Amino acid sequence: MSILTNKFINHKPSLETEILILGTFTHDHHHSGDFFFGRPRNFLWHLLPICFGSQPLKDAPLATKQEFMQKHKIDFTDVIATLEVEDGEEEIMEEDFVDMSAKTFFDLMKMVDALPKLKAIYFTRKTFNGMPNIKVEIMKLAQYCQNKQIRLCKLDTPARHFSDEKQQQWIDTIVLQKTCLRP
Repeated sequence: MSILTNKFINHKPSLETEILILGTFTHDHHHSGDFFFGRPRNFLWHLLPICFGSQPLKDAPLATKQEFMQKHKIDFTDVIATLEVEDGEEEIMEEDFVDMSAKTFFDLMKMVDALPKLKAIYFTRKTFNGMPNIKVEIMKLAQYCQNKQIRLCKLDTPARHFSDEKQQQWIDTIVLQKTCLRP
């Protein structure tokens, strides 16, 4: 068995964070890029800047992404800290496989408590299909956020493709706050 550690396990969101973007697991692999949502077929860094009237940052250097994050008080984390997989399965990253391989989860409630200015959390999955373990973690977080009056919504996944409809859903949810897909 192999233990896969989240590439950004040591990342701590800024204390100034008002918006936290929550992913599932960032594989420590060269295709993962230099920061959260950096895979070639992930369009978060295209979608998110457009929400705020900025140019896409998909191919921008990390320092430029960090400037954007600081300006808009946005930061990132994942649900899963480590995976336990059979030897030879280290490259499998399908959602259902990641979910069933989850060994440890980040303490999201502790993270929320450490972010005094946090207003909203956006989970980058619209459904929990094939992800029962992640669903449990998000449902616990949803209840915790509700008690603390922190907005928690799901977003269309930024993976695979960009579309005008996906962009509008992100704008409506994050910026205009007129929609919110609840967990």
